[in-house]
Amino acid sequence: MKKTVILLMMFLSAGLFAREAGDITGLWYGQEDSAGRIPVVEIFEENGLFYAYSFGYKEGDAGLNDDNNPDPQMRGLPLKGLVYLFDLAFSKDSWKGGKIYNPESGKIYYAKASLSDDGNRLNIKATIDGAGLFGKTLTWTRVPASEQNRFTPLSKDQLRFFK
Repeated sequence: MKKTVILLMMFLSAGLFAREAGDITGLWYGQEDSAGRIPVVEIFEENGLFYAYSFGYKEGDAGLNDDNNPDPQMRGLPLKGLVYLFDLAFSKDSWKGGKIYNPESGKIYYAKASLSDDGNRLNIKATIDGAGLFGKTLTWTRVPASEQNRFTPLSKDQLRFFK
């Protein structure tokens, strides 16, 4: 009887943290960059995949350009509106199979993401290998509801998708 109760409690508590695909959409504070700026990011879904772009900084709009882009035609364009996390697909409580662009280095990495139990932290693992062994984990924090009115995301026609 004791084992049955324990198993039932484990089953029920696991269901409390079950994820749905759209749980990562919305506004996030990205991880602080090398200059100490905290980007404001919107994650959105399109055709079953998830994407993210930055449209400003917590401290205000820095107006930075994409000077390190590997595509010479993209260099010098604003970072604002550049979709730099792309093609994440939801699968069993996490998001996988995506890519993430680092504008500081001009490099693209494999990406997968997982959400904290409370839904307020998003861990994005950026790796050089598809298996996810060698890389770095970025932690984004959901913008609290009390701060969301400070920010105005861009419309979808203002976005530039990474080529």
